[in-house]
Amino acid sequence: MPKLKRLVLFTSILAAFALAFSAGGCWDRREINELAFLSCAAFDLEGGNRVLTSEFIRPSAAGGGERGGGEALPQRQALIVSNRNKTFLAIGREKALGLPRRAYLAHTAAVLVGEEMARYGIKEVLDFIDRNPEIRRTTLILLTRVPAREVLVRAQSGLEKTLGREITGLHKWVQVSGYGYIPNINDIFFDLSGDAGTTVLPVLELSPQPFPPILGPATATGGGSPAGRAGEPETLMTARLNGAGLFYHDKLVAWLDQEQTRGWAWVRNKVKSAMLALPCQENSLVSVNIISSQAETAIDMQGGRPQGKIKVKVEGDLLEEQCYQDFTKEEAVKSLESRMAAQITSEISSALNQAKMAGTDVFGFGGALHRRYPEVWRQLEGRWNEEFKKLPVTISVEAKLRRTGMTGRPWQPGAR
Repeated sequence: MPKLKRLVLFTSILAAFALAFSAGGCWDRREINELAFLSCAAFDLEGGNRVLTSEFIRPSAAGGGERGGGEALPQRQALIVSNRNKTFLAIGREKALGLPRRAYLAHTAAVLVGEEMARYGIKEVLDFIDRNPEIRRTTLILLTRVPAREVLVRAQSGLEKTLGREITGLHKWVQVSGYGYIPNINDIFFDLSGDAGTTVLPVLELSPQPFPPILGPATATGGGSPAGRAGEPETLMTARLNGAGLFYHDKLVAWLDQEQTRGWAWVRNKVKSAMLALPCQENSLVSVNIISSQAETAIDMQGGRPQGKIKVKVEGDLLEEQCYQDFTKEEAVKSLESRMAAQITSEISSALNQAKMAGTDVFGFGGALHRRYPEVWRQLEGRWNEEFKKLPVTISVEAKLRRTGMTGRPWQPGAR
């Protein structure tokens, strides 16, 4: 038995040596100092050519961008590279002519699609992204009303070093406002492969914001010289979300404004929190913070024709009051709840009307019909976009005021 054990040990050692000598080593290694990390990309269509603009994270640079007093202007830590060609893959290979590092795409935070490319169809963009083994389906995707390149190049921020990181932050906090959400690539594939073949993309736009002026160096006496006085605030073009685009199959067909986008978000359960500013008295408003929202979309058959139903339940807290209503009284609470329901109903109706005019069922009625009445769906599937335009829909909103903040009765001037 000991001889057998020694034989097994000897054989194992020989096998280990053989495996070690036959291994090719780190033949596919990628050193981090030889990679250019892509943060954000913009896809455009210009005159028949595809334009791909890339934002690469720039390694930390020493100094630069400073002004008087040692303060620095907000500056993105990024390198922008833009190329055009007949295909996006050709553009990607062309970047190697001017990029001293290998492009690494796995850390791409977001992609932007310009309006012209979106109206032509985002199929090419989705196909290019999905076939690339490095780009993940968790990459966020947004729409722009101007060439996406313009937003990518001009967007600035004093908080984040790249637009990709800026969009990642927006993705985390946008649902607090209730005005929509930022989907990822997988969400879009899921929507477009659904029964209705529609989706919604949020719009990213440039928004001018003031940047505080920088004081110049002080004089030897300690006083500020004329050069050290504060001048006019400078203007930064920051990125912000505003509205959304409606897609039928892979093509942009219509727009939603900010209120309509929230109307769509109520129905699709995208609202995690929201603020409603409601009329209280003359020239006065009361603000309600929505803390819970649940919606359900359904289809019934009446008279042989489908009819849609939207039911929404919301709960909110009173957090601001410009008038002097006493919300410890039941009639005041009921009146406010009625106004909450009316405001949400109005937003949903506006979004629904816009979607109907475009024939884009982004509310999920097609899926609801398919699940409940599959035989009816088979008859209407080929022309559902036209059927949706004339689909009668009833909207029911139930609103509850849960709390009135830390104060019950309102404070009034002169009251003791």
